[in-house]
Amino acid sequence: MSKNEGIYMFSDIRGYSRLLELDEAEALELLSVHNEISSKVILEYNGNLIKQIDDSVLAFFNSVNDAFLCASDFLVRIKSFNLNKRKPHRLLVSIGLHKGETDARPGSVFGETVNTTARLQAMAEPGSICMSGCFYSALSRMIDAKAIEYRDVAVEYTEGNIHVYKTLSIYPDEFKISRPVIHKRTDFRYRIKDIEHIKGSGTSFLGTSFFALIMFLGLIMLIAGARSQSGDGEMGVLLSSWFSNPATYFALVPASLFFAALYAKRKMRAVFEDIRDVDRILAYLMSQMGYRQPVHHKGFMLFKPEPANYFILGMRKFRARVDGNTIVLQGPYLYMSRLIKLLKNYEQTGKTSIH
Repeated sequence: MSKNEGIYMFSDIRGYSRLLELDEAEALELLSVHNEISSKVILEYNGNLIKQIDDSVLAFFNSVNDAFLCASDFLVRIKSFNLNKRKPHRLLVSIGLHKGETDARPGSVFGETVNTTARLQAMAEPGSICMSGCFYSALSRMIDAKAIEYRDVAVEYTEGNIHVYKTLSIYPDEFKISRPVIHKRTDFRYRIKDIEHIKGSGTSFLGTSFFALIMFLGLIMLIAGARSQSGDGEMGVLLSSWFSNPATYFALVPASLFFAALYAKRKMRAVFEDIRDVDRILAYLMSQMGYRQPVHHKGFMLFKPEPANYFILGMRKFRARVDGNTIVLQGPYLYMSRLIKLLKNYEQTGKTSIH
C-alpha cells in the first residue's frame, strides 16, 4: 500500500431510490445512461474512473482544473439529457470535489480523503458542486469557478472545521443553495459485504485468561503472606487450606475469564457495499453501546466509553480506521462480539437493539 496525493470527485444521483419505487425498469435505464455519460466525461478530462457504486461515481484526477471542468461538464450533459422530461423522471446529480492524501492499492483508494469527498457531495444541492477549501484554492484563476464560500463548516468525523465552496445549482429556480447542514440520521440502510476476524492482533482470549489466572494466584499468595506476617498462621498452611477448597477454583476461573473478556484484544474488518456514511454508521452504533463520539488520533477514530460504563460495566476503548468502504476495528473481546451482532442485526432489521 502506498500514500498518494490525489484529487477526487464523488457524484450521486439524488432521489434515485424514489425513481426505483416509481418505475424500476425506467430507473435502471436512467442509471445506464448516467453511467455512460459519467464514464465518457471522466475519460475526456483525463480522469480515472475508480468505481461506480450503485448510483454513485468515484473518480481520480491528477489536476484540480480537470476535475472541476469535468464536474461542470458532467452536470451540463445531465441537464441536456433532462430536457423535456417530467420532474419525477429526471436525473439529478450532485458532486463533491476534494484533494488530499489517500492509501492506494491496485484498483482502489482508501482513507479519510475519500470519505470527506463523499460527505461534500451530500452537502451539495442537485445540479451543484461542493468543493473543499484546499481544492478551491488550488484552482487556476483562469477558470471561472463562481462559488459561494461557507467558513468553518463541520464535516462529521473529520478533525476540525473546513471552508467549503458551493456553486449555484444549474436548476436555479428549483434549488437554492444554503449553508451546509449536517443531518444526524438513525435510519441508515446499508449492506455488509463481509465481516472477518483478523488474526495476530494482540493477546488472545486464552492467553489473557491464563495471564489473569497467574495474576490472581499471585494476589492470593500476597494475601497469604500478609496474613502470615500478622500472625494468622503459616503461609503454606493458609495456601493449602484455600486451594483444597473448591470455592477457590469456582471464584478464580470465572474471574479470569471475565478479565479476559474485558481486556483481550480482538480485531475485525467489516466491508460495506458503499463508502457513504460508513464512519457515521460506526459512530452511531458505538453510541448505542454506550460509547462517546470518536476522537481523531493519528489517523484513527478512538472511541472511549462513557465514564459510568467504564467503571460499572468495565467497558474499554475501541480503535477504528475507516478506509473507504472498509472499517478495521480493534477492541475488547466482549464488546467486539456485541458490536458484530449489532452490525448484523441492524443490517437485517434496521433496529439497533439486541434481544
